[in-house]
Amino acid sequence: MFGLLKIRIVILAAVFLGLVPFVASEIMRTRADMAKQLETINHSMLLSLSRSQRGFIEARIEVERLSETVALYDNLKYMTPAECNRNLSRILELYEKVERISLMSPGGTIYCSTDPKAINVYLGDRSYFISALASKRVIWSDFIQSRVTGGLILQSAKAIRTGDHVDFVLAIALNPAYLRQASLDQFTFPLSYGMLLDASGNVLDGGPMPGVEGHLSEVTAKRLAAIGTGLILPGTYGAGNDVFGVTTLPGTTDRIAFAVSTEKIRSAAVEAMIDRLVMVGLVALGIASAVIVLLEWLVLRGLRQVVHVAERVSAGDWTSRITRTSLLPDLAVVGRSVNMMLDSLEASVNTDVLTGLKNRRALDGFLLASLNRLKRHGAGFTVVMIDIDAFKLFNDHYGHSRGDDVLQAVGATIQRFARRADEIAARYGGEEFTLILTETDPQKLAPHLEALRKAVEALNIPHLYSPHGICTVSIGYAAANRDDSPLTAVSRADGCMYLAKRKGRNRVEGVPEGHHDLEIFSSFRTEVA
Repeated sequence: MFGLLKIRIVILAAVFLGLVPFVASEIMRTRADMAKQLETINHSMLLSLSRSQRGFIEARIEVERLSETVALYDNLKYMTPAECNRNLSRILELYEKVERISLMSPGGTIYCSTDPKAINVYLGDRSYFISALASKRVIWSDFIQSRVTGGLILQSAKAIRTGDHVDFVLAIALNPAYLRQASLDQFTFPLSYGMLLDASGNVLDGGPMPGVEGHLSEVTAKRLAAIGTGLILPGTYGAGNDVFGVTTLPGTTDRIAFAVSTEKIRSAAVEAMIDRLVMVGLVALGIASAVIVLLEWLVLRGLRQVVHVAERVSAGDWTSRITRTSLLPDLAVVGRSVNMMLDSLEASVNTDVLTGLKNRRALDGFLLASLNRLKRHGAGFTVVMIDIDAFKLFNDHYGHSRGDDVLQAVGATIQRFARRADEIAARYGGEEFTLILTETDPQKLAPHLEALRKAVEALNIPHLYSPHGICTVSIGYAAANRDDSPLTAVSRADGCMYLAKRKGRNRVEGVPEGHHDLEIFSSFRTEVA
């Protein structure tokens, strides 16, 4: 009896001693996972802010296009107020990003509006109204308090003229609720703060998210206002356990800022580690003999790798695979099946269903990796932005089904121009595509992209509303710089693409390697505004 007890003690001691390396590895892995997740939060925060900023720009452009469209309705100035209200209300129904459309007299009084409460409200002393009277462009305000609703509003104004005479001023207000929700939708991590700040760091709207206790530190607010765009890391400038991200809204002095708590991530990682250790400990206590110990060790080692791969995939690392072949045939089959499943899932989540190109998720990861290689090893690359000209008009006239056919044809053409394994062709969104090319020499790059432009032109797809009569693309490119963020790398090429559109579309424009400024994009945006 004593011998069996001694054997059991020896087996248990061997089991627990065998668990020591596993416990150490789990602790090290948990620390590594926490560091990796914190880094992932930082990158995710920057990408989400970039997407929010781009969505804001797109909303402004849509409003400015609407202003130009409404300005073409000459009969508005001859309508009665009731007829004017009805016509503006029908237009408003088509634009979810717009809160209110109003017409103001040159003296600054609203006489026609989609909101009856706005009638006879005086806005003649507003700076944006005064600026609109002296300009032919669409003028924007910062976020201001509405005299109609009392809430925050972002207002545009455009003076409609006959010759030098101002007939009336068209005022279109962006829907702040839409902008707020669109920004929140860009974040994959639970947020602890979401705010709109002015240039001095005063909170105009938002604050702690529901269920979050506390308030924004004055030091943090001032720092957010000072940096304009960037991150505040945990433990700095009063941030506590939060990662704060801020970006300035283009064309305004206001900022949007968000925060993610790292405390929940640390707690979750520790709890997950404890759960794993408890599970393995319970399994170990059930081992009854040295043979079972050996078999369980073989099984647990294989299962740990499956768990590890599953955790890496859930953390966003789709490159993890099961590399060890188990001595147990059944477990070996499971490992191969898991790898095959992950290969299939990785291909599906990184591929645009319509065009077969890489999707935005794959592009974001590829761009970030390319910037890291550039910073560490000097491996230069060029960002190319491609947009199908007048594609909305094409869809409106020919239908979305035919539009999908055009996207597929153009996508297949673009794919042919990403020739190397370290290059990528991706659908950026809507009718926009992106190429990441390793060539940075303009003398070689420009002919390559010109050939792409001609290849799309050679598709000879009829387009009634294009000035060229067929479907064409505008292409902008810019070589990445060592100090670029993903936002600036894409924005520089995006600005060149819009420059190509401004010059008549169906052309290629670029920024040579070594140019750091974004004046092309800024100046174009000013002209469009």
